[in-house]
Amino acid sequence: MAEISKSRLGRVAEHYAIQWLLNQGHQVFYNVHHTGPIDLIILEDEKLIPIDVKTESHRKNKNLKEYQTKIFRSLTQRQKKLGVRILYVDINNKCYWGKSVKDD
Repeated sequence: MAEISKSRLGRVAEHYAIQWLLNQGHQVFYNVHHTGPIDLIILEDEKLIPIDVKTESHRKNKNLKEYQTKIFRSLTQRQKKLGVRILYVDINNKCYWGKSVKDD
């Protein structure tokens, strides 16, 4: 099977994230520009929450030749100012929230 490019994998992750958020009862707004600090915006308790969707990735252990340690992404300064939350999508297409700005 051919390897999927990172950009295509990111697009697929965004679609799983949208489905998950909709199933959680959120209204979801999509960034049609495809670049920038925000991928999605949800409406939660009458508040807009900007989201950056990330595909879960792992560091490879050179000795064991397998993936082990999760890589947790950091928000940029601009994303922090905007109150962006990271939503991870794992290899099984399950979604989970990253650490929020309030947790820093």
